[in-house]
Amino acid sequence: MAAIIQFNEDDALMLDPFEGDFGDGETRIVNEIVTAPEPPRCHSCGGRITPGTRMRRIVEQIGDEAEGDEPEDIKRTEYLFCQHCCGAMAKDVKDGGDRLGSRTARMLRQRAEKEAAHG
Repeated sequence: MAAIIQFNEDDALMLDPFEGDFGDGETRIVNEIVTAPEPPRCHSCGGRITPGTRMRRIVEQIGDEAEGDEPEDIKRTEYLFCQHCCGAMAKDVKDGGDRLGSRTARMLRQRAEKEAAHG
């Protein structure tokens, strides 16, 4: 079983992992830290999320039921972030670093190297 690392959940929630990418954050309907029920993958680093560990969950909704959109016009997207990426987010909020970006780049590079070695 993976080691459980501690991080400040409030600090991790303060960092916007999509800042500068797209959208304005107005469509976000859920932004919380939850316990992983099954092994999904982290949106940022692509690593498997260990069941029973804490993770960040963001759900965004495009379309507004209150404005009369048909249910099929409403789209929800869920993003999950592992405890290691949450820890990086919390540290980045404190000191303005880019541990999350560095972690994501490193994980993507390692995955590409592994696929190249097996492919």
